[in-house]
Amino acid sequence: MPDTSFTDVPSRIDARSLWTLFAAFLSQGAAAFGFIAFTLLAPGLAEETGLDERDFGLTFTFIFLGTTIASPFCGQLMRRVGSVATMVLSLSGMALSILIALNGTWTTVMLSAFLYGVCYGPYGPANVTMVSANTPRRHVGLFMAIRQSGVSVAGTAAGYLLPALMLAVGWRAGVWVMLATVVVTALGTLIFAPVFRFRPDAAPPSSSTPLGLRRALERFLLPKDLRLLGWTAIAFAVSHTSLFTFTYIYLLEGVGLDPIAAGAFFGIVQLSAIAGRPLAGYFSDRIGSPESTLAILAVGASVAIAGALALTPESPAWVMYPIAVLAGLSGNSWSPVFMTAVSLRAPAGQVSEMNGRAYAFASLGWMTAPPLIWALIELTGSYAAPFAVVIAGNLISGAMLIAHVRKGASPPIGS
Repeated sequence: MPDTSFTDVPSRIDARSLWTLFAAFLSQGAAAFGFIAFTLLAPGLAEETGLDERDFGLTFTFIFLGTTIASPFCGQLMRRVGSVATMVLSLSGMALSILIALNGTWTTVMLSAFLYGVCYGPYGPANVTMVSANTPRRHVGLFMAIRQSGVSVAGTAAGYLLPALMLAVGWRAGVWVMLATVVVTALGTLIFAPVFRFRPDAAPPSSSTPLGLRRALERFLLPKDLRLLGWTAIAFAVSHTSLFTFTYIYLLEGVGLDPIAAGAFFGIVQLSAIAGRPLAGYFSDRIGSPESTLAILAVGASVAIAGALALTPESPAWVMYPIAVLAGLSGNSWSPVFMTAVSLRAPAGQVSEMNGRAYAFASLGWMTAPPLIWALIELTGSYAAPFAVVIAGNLISGAMLIAHVRKGASPPIGS
């Protein structure tokens, strides 16, 4: 599988590479703050509606249902209106969708989350492509990971800020913080438009498949050489969600922690990922194999989930916090490595197109994880069964990637 996707990138790190990385770090974190906040406001929403916190964990499903639908259109949208307009339109749509959540019912919160996801769909792949288009190929893994660490910074801030704000003045204050964050990011993108501007890919070759369902599916599917990455991304995204969303809710419902303590655990996970993502990206660059790196991260995430299951209300901080650190270093660090693999192994001239499709695969995992976990909790009455399923998915996916590498199907980058 040749890595021929980069044809016009700098040969070394220059000022534009660094400015692009800085802008992507801030803007991606701000955009991600929104879907992080939906989860952290669950206790306040549950109190107002009389529902369980885990019922609002389903916001992740609706957010990533929207991204699954919309992200494959990233390349087409950028070719039509350009990269800057794509990002500004996406952020503007996110801001409008946030307002719907102020109504405070389960239905309107889920509608808000879905529309947020639809608008976020083209934004994530465009932001990824902005970095890959301006980064020397031997540093793509590290730069992609630093960019994604913006999400962890946002998660850390949200984990400490939003639960305390919710308890002090109510959950709607958190919604207004979400709105302000996205609006400021949209304005910043317009003000610093040259940093966010890059040349979109050319249109992909026309399909010879007759019009119909199969032709429609081609827009969403990855090429055969990238398909294993796509399928394993679904499993890794399910694992990510269990650590990103349901571990927080599990600590509230299953372990019995208060929102401040559970939010602190969540914040440590995100804080650890700030370091974990660049470390994973650097390691991937050094060994030249994003696939092998993903397999190692899958094992670490499995250990972290198993450790979380063993927690009790009496567990001391010195037991809880190392589990949170491991979760951040592993389960929360996979996505930039995955996007690095797709960006480096995409067909020439189709990076944004493949990034959009790859993001749809990951979004499928993020979308299906909450109802899967929720249903297993309802059926079994505990978190053990869903977390066991997640661990199995991690280990199977990691083994498949290692087998793929050993067969020579994923040669070292640059070979």
